[in-house]
Amino acid sequence: MGHKANDSQEKRVQDTYGDDWDRVGLKELNAGGHERLYKGRSKFQDIQVISAVDIRLYLNEQLQFSSLDERIYHEAFVHVPFALGKSIESVLVLGGGDGLALREILKYPGIKDVDLVDIDGKVVEIARNIPALAELNERSFFDKRVKAHIEDAKVFIKENKKKYDLLVIDFPDPTNELLASLYSRELFEEFYQLLDEDGLLVCQSNALDATPTVFWSIGLTLEQAGFHTKQYHTIIPSFGDWGFQLAAKKEIILKFQKIEVPHRTLPRELTTLFAFPPAYENYKNRAIINSESNLKLHEIFRMENI
Repeated sequence: MGHKANDSQEKRVQDTYGDDWDRVGLKELNAGGHERLYKGRSKFQDIQVISAVDIRLYLNEQLQFSSLDERIYHEAFVHVPFALGKSIESVLVLGGGDGLALREILKYPGIKDVDLVDIDGKVVEIARNIPALAELNERSFFDKRVKAHIEDAKVFIKENKKKYDLLVIDFPDPTNELLASLYSRELFEEFYQLLDEDGLLVCQSNALDATPTVFWSIGLTLEQAGFHTKQYHTIIPSFGDWGFQLAAKKEIILKFQKIEVPHRTLPRELTTLFAFPPAYENYKNRAIINSESNLKLHEIFRMENI
């Protein structure tokens, strides 16, 4: 995400409603003498990288990943769409400035080019240049197939006419109105135009055990934008039961091929990720369509995440 924001836009990004659990944990880590690999501020957010037993990235005091279990998230995020056996050569990643989704994408030798768009160049800079982070993302930003765009995703997709085989949407949670607009029907309709006819889209969709209505609302909004969707989830100890939306222009048939690249956290049968207990299914009826004229996702997030 990332054109030059004006002062009011910067304040809105920084004024983020978040998780007090993360703030408490970060305060204790800082008080406990753990090594701080980086502390600074971009024009968009506070950034801290802490080395304890693991490596942790915090943005605006909110945990983005722990090296202890980030692979669970990123392997489910990336390898599930690849396992459907589609021909994927060109990928667009929106968000993901830590380079960890990139790491998984670049494992596939058939990849020819990846555009990564993130509004915060400082996050990309530290992912490239802090040795512990560069080691974790396997120096993904130095791969010649990758082009990083420090730009607002909304601006990028309006100016870019290229078609992609896979879109990986790794936006922040919709904690405020500005971030909720990243999950609008109108923006999803623009994603639809960027996708090849046989292409796939995968979108991070929040924690089911904390914000189930948000999860189902993202899926419903994708459907209103013209996509066929399937939902899946996986347990990430640092975050909970995390959900993803899989979307395509055509009906999605869940027939998976063997994953031929290195991975270690996925179940043998990927279809098990697509099964939901009734307690989660019940929230489907509460889902809303999030549109520019009716941005409600951040309000639901706040109500559910209290």
